[in-house]
Amino acid sequence: MLTAYHNQIDSVLIEQDQDWGVLLLMPAGTFGYDQRTYPEADTVVLMDYSSPAVFPALLKHIPRDARLVFKLQEQAYRQALEPYFTLRRVRSLYSYSTDGGPGFSIDEACILSESIDGRLLPLWMANDYTMEELMQYFAEGAFSVSLFDGDTPLSTCIVYRNEERVWEIGAVHTAEGARQRGLARRVVRTAVSHTLQRGYIPRYQVLESNLASIRLAESIGLTRAVTLEHWLNY
Repeated sequence: MLTAYHNQIDSVLIEQDQDWGVLLLMPAGTFGYDQRTYPEADTVVLMDYSSPAVFPALLKHIPRDARLVFKLQEQAYRQALEPYFTLRRVRSLYSYSTDGGPGFSIDEACILSESIDGRLLPLWMANDYTMEELMQYFAEGAFSVSLFDGDTPLSTCIVYRNEERVWEIGAVHTAEGARQRGLARRVVRTAVSHTLQRGYIPRYQVLESNLASIRLAESIGLTRAVTLEHWLNY
């Protein structure tokens, strides 16, 4: 978030002796996913600290009169916030990754493109990506991995910069008539392989309720690295 939206984020760093705390406050309309998912929210809050002793200093910077979306990685953070905010859990996102291994290889039938292929737009936009988002991703070095039947796209995904070394595998979508054939598995495995070959860390994020996507990630050897819970105070 800091890499992509540093101009919009208010960041707070607290240092107390050897301990530290970080608070990020981002307008909810900054990121497309948040804008679509939480249209009534004002601010997205992310936090981390090395010791609970730093939490009171961070708390002073959290707006009390705003509609907040807390994105929390630790149960302790939610427990620290509960005396001050009425929180409602709405969803959890799992981030999968890998450092490589023999199971990752490039499927030669998959087509890699470093520019926007108009044939793939309907599949990407079916996952709620906007043209503005796609143009930004590809301007920053994104690439797509896809399978076709002639000129007809069957399955696709995009790999785009999340952070300097962490690259996101997203927009995974298979055309309705091509499902249940393992095509998405081939596309994502190839995307992971290309990401690793470029020296990046792959990140595959999935909603907790998307069991098919979770099975896909785990079937190709990805492991869960982070669980991010979303809590609302409104």
